[in-house]
Amino acid sequence: MQMSTFDYVVVSTAVIDRVRLSSGELASEVLGGAGVYALSGIRLWSDSTVLVTGIGDDFPPSCRRWFEETGCSMAGLMVKDTHTAISEIQYLENGERIETPPYGKDHYLSLEAGPGEIAPFLRRAKGLYVFKDDRQEYWEELLPLAKENGCRILWEINAEAALPEHRERVKGIARQCDVFSINRAEAYALFGCDDLAEVEKYLRGWELPLIYLRLGGEGARVLTRDEAISVPPVSGIEAADPTGAGNSSSAAVLYGFCRGEAPEVCGLRGSISAAACIAQYGPPGFSAAGRREAAALLEKMRRELEEHAI
Repeated sequence: MQMSTFDYVVVSTAVIDRVRLSSGELASEVLGGAGVYALSGIRLWSDSTVLVTGIGDDFPPSCRRWFEETGCSMAGLMVKDTHTAISEIQYLENGERIETPPYGKDHYLSLEAGPGEIAPFLRRAKGLYVFKDDRQEYWEELLPLAKENGCRILWEINAEAALPEHRERVKGIARQCDVFSINRAEAYALFGCDDLAEVEKYLRGWELPLIYLRLGGEGARVLTRDEAISVPPVSGIEAADPTGAGNSSSAAVLYGFCRGEAPEVCGLRGSISAAACIAQYGPPGFSAAGRREAAALLEKMRRELEEHAI
């Protein structure tokens, strides 16, 4: 498959998630990573997407099997080390979690794809999802590559960069992107403020085409220069594991944005992809029937949102 055939490019990580409950019990050991979940978020809607990241020579057969069974291309997976990154996820009794890379942070970062490795996949791509901090040298190299290919960019900020002292740099990078995704806790940290209305005011002042402000189980707020829209979560979903919901939903928002859809429809795609993500441990599978159900659910939620607005 030629690299130029991919409509959507996802840049982040593919790791092994070891999820432990607050009791210390090992709940699962599955394929994970922000990149895999973002890939899943778009894959629910499109066949033409690829994850670009480094893996280890020991990337397990079970993980390769997920790519094969879901029809997700492995063309962007590059063997860059002996070991695939592992994330130890320890849930606490209050619902929070602690993530630890047993091989160390430097190893984890060394597997990330650099701009030069991403560039070949951007030819004729419609959208680029990036989960990253605000490292200036990285963005100075990547942004021109995306723009010269006419590729729309969604930046989902890494929580490590969501600090008041980083605010101006974050703003400068975000304003060169098309969509910016951030969750409520990260937004509060970035602006040093715990008032959602104030946070929205600050974010809308950045004048981006679209900002996706994630509110966890409450859904999301989709912000444009002219309006702020509440997007509900999918109801009736029993969450097995919330890992990756933000990545999955953000990537789905990018898909809708690249199609020129209304902000609320982009947000609803995000809600539906998040629901598919959290229904089991690890990333979801895909079937023709499941995708038809997702399309029908999108139409139903869109109508309900319209009726509520009248």
